[in-house]
Amino acid sequence: MSAYTQSDLVDDLAGIFPEFRARWEKDTEDDPFPCSSLHSVYQSLLPFVATQQPTQRQWQRLADHLSVAVDAGGDRENAADTCVLEHLHQVKLNRVLRPLLSATARAYVRR
Repeated sequence: MSAYTQSDLVDDLAGIFPEFRARWEKDTEDDPFPCSSLHSVYQSLLPFVATQQPTQRQWQRLADHLSVAVDAGGDRENAADTCVLEHLHQVKLNRVLRPLLSATARAYVRR
């Protein structure tokens, strides 16, 4: 089984939000020390999503993605938790996403 890479994550998120790929490329284009972490992708995603008006299907797909990431454990779980789930309340998305998440992922969301 191969590792889940930053590129895999960007591809998955761009599958939900096609515009995200351009945001990610812009966020990383001038980085003299590029980071290959999953965390950096989610750090770019959260402010992006907070300014969008996703469809209900996109919200559900994002919630499913985050739930799978939590269930995967390890770096995937940590990145989804520390960079998205713990901060949903700060960007006022906790009320939208929390009900759509799995029980395990929901436990990481602050009210």
